[in-house]
Amino acid sequence: MGNINNSKRCLYIFIALILQSVVFVSFLFAQDGARNDAQSLHNMNIDMQVVYGQYNDMLSTVNLSQQQDKFVYLLQTYFEKSNDYGYNDKTFENTSYYQNRIGFTGDIKASETWKSLFDINVYNDSYGMADNTFFSREEKDNVTVDWKNIVKHSPSFEMFYVIGGGQYYHRLNGITTDDIDNRVYQGHGQLGGEYIWSASNRFKYSSTVYAYSYDTFQDDFFCNNEIVDDFNITKDIGISIGVNADFNRDDHWLIGPIIGTSYKGFTNCSIVLQYSYFMQPFKPEEFYLQQKFITPIYNLEPANVHRGTLKVDYKMNNFLTMQLVSQTEYSNNFYNYMATPEDVLTVQGIEAWLSSNSAILVMNIIPKMLSLDTRYTFAYYHADENITYRPEHLLNMTITYNGAKWKINLSHDIASSVYTSPDEDAKLKSRVVGYLDLQRKMLEGFFAYIRVENLYNNKYYLQEHYPESGIKGLFGIRILL
Repeated sequence: MGNINNSKRCLYIFIALILQSVVFVSFLFAQDGARNDAQSLHNMNIDMQVVYGQYNDMLSTVNLSQQQDKFVYLLQTYFEKSNDYGYNDKTFENTSYYQNRIGFTGDIKASETWKSLFDINVYNDSYGMADNTFFSREEKDNVTVDWKNIVKHSPSFEMFYVIGGGQYYHRLNGITTDDIDNRVYQGHGQLGGEYIWSASNRFKYSSTVYAYSYDTFQDDFFCNNEIVDDFNITKDIGISIGVNADFNRDDHWLIGPIIGTSYKGFTNCSIVLQYSYFMQPFKPEEFYLQQKFITPIYNLEPANVHRGTLKVDYKMNNFLTMQLVSQTEYSNNFYNYMATPEDVLTVQGIEAWLSSNSAILVMNIIPKMLSLDTRYTFAYYHADENITYRPEHLLNMTITYNGAKWKINLSHDIASSVYTSPDEDAKLKSRVVGYLDLQRKMLEGFFAYIRVENLYNNKYYLQEHYPESGIKGLFGIRILL
């Protein structure tokens, strides 16, 4: 089985992840011991799991949270790696990979009128590119930082301030061609607030600025300004009227309306209907994380979007919760994938209509023991060419059992076929991928853990010419404190 290229980098990231978690846990225990404060320890929650599998797979997660009087935080880490995987008796060469995620969220209550929120996210991954004769691996790194301050100036007037930034790095390691690597720096700020005129009238405003610095493209700039007045005409019917003014370096100012209405007269149901016309900027640090094996283009123009949304929330006691969202939009610059001669994806903007209809269903069949979570989405696209790598039907379903000794989680990822070319009718077949997690309680807070991925051993592709793994099992432990 092949080993991961650039293994030192992978090892360094994993060591840093473990050390960070250990240092964080040690620090908290030291603080707790120094204060001799049992309540502080009681407010801390730790969820750690590690499993090892047949392709030298390893999956490790740590979730650490604690609540103090004026400080609440959540630290999450996720690390997954695999050597070259396969399907049945065949091993796919150069398919080794790793994924690393670190997230930290902190909430500080500085005073009765001032609260600060910190959000830091680190994203790293590296994927072998199978039989690609031009490139051997794809590597991505993304770091984002946000700092938000909320200040309550009076019982009826509140403001918030946000400052943040990030870096996105992408690299294709060449075999018969030169390496392709590029880097994006992003900075942003936001100022906004709301004023409550009365119990039935609220005024909101915000101004957001994004700036991008590119290696090989002209720097970009985007600004959004929004004002909305929410008011009730009866105790059950609300109206929203507003305007947004958007500007981007690639385009002129766009001024569009924001119009909405809501109805809350039903006992267990609320309905919201909204229309808006706005400019949607291209955010590479978000868009290019959604797909593997790409060659990024950064000078894409923003899209002018008309969007109508219908949202229905329904709750029947604690047994059933349901949400229906129907959204129709027209974009003059929808970002559509297309393949290059080097067998990687790039993006082009086209005019397109999109109708997306989603249903989210949560059922507590046996309270605190057996539950069902389901999300189904039907998406219809209308354009002059095929919309690629977006399924029309997508179903995610999870059944969870929490018993005294056993914890069982059975989930499914089901998707219809997708076009792989804007101009041809070639498609990737539909997929049904199952995941099974079994946990057996051995001691208080200690579980034996078995995980099975691709439960039905279906051969499938998320991208043409790049196969996914067949069935594989992982074994390990989970610790809850």
